[in-house]
Amino acid sequence: MAEDKKRSFPKIPKSSWFTLREKFKQRVPAEVSPSYVASALSMSEPSASANILPSLRTFGLVLEDGKPSDLAYEWRDDSKYPEVCKEILEKIYPQELLDLFHGPDVQAQDVNSWFARYSKVGESAARMYGTTFLMLLEGDLEKAESKQAKSPRAASQVKQTVRKSTPSQVNGKSTESKIPAVPEAPSENSSVGVTGFTPKLHIDIQIHISPESPPEQIDKIFESMAKHLKDFRA
Repeated sequence: MAEDKKRSFPKIPKSSWFTLREKFKQRVPAEVSPSYVASALSMSEPSASANILPSLRTFGLVLEDGKPSDLAYEWRDDSKYPEVCKEILEKIYPQELLDLFHGPDVQAQDVNSWFARYSKVGESAARMYGTTFLMLLEGDLEKAESKQAKSPRAASQVKQTVRKSTPSQVNGKSTESKIPAVPEAPSENSSVGVTGFTPKLHIDIQIHISPESPPEQIDKIFESMAKHLKDFRA
């Protein structure tokens, strides 16, 4: 059993798992090489060799010589997918894990904690072990595809929200509601088109009086000014 051999387990992202499966459905490669995996998953060959191929071999989908196994041909068959997942589970995981976590109500945190304790690994590695285990335990293509589609759908909803926030176009005409502009308050010296507004007029007057002018003449000057300016308001 697996528990007698080692305490490490395969880990593969769901996106990589289903992308490779889709590639196998289109055409099973003659050899699953680092170059093949790197090209299929848009990653470097060293990353493919270190992170993907070991798990594919542990699953039993790829043989030691890089050839696809018989299980790989069944893996790509939708009708046999649940059986393949079950076979992989029973092949590589301890019976204790299978006895503890086997129903649809399994909590991911509980699974991750088991892997962390059993394999003596950190949180990140335990989470990757747990994600792979739960993916195989689910063994349901419809649910898996539904979950895979959630992210694109969410992005689509964001785009729709953005579109809704912009003015809609009907028959080439904008239906954006227009808010009347609030007129600016008139400036202090403005006198155009404002009912009930009285403009203020400021006048500077300079008077040059000769020092030789008699007082009577000065009085006459101011009397004349008062006469001509009496109609102006203060």
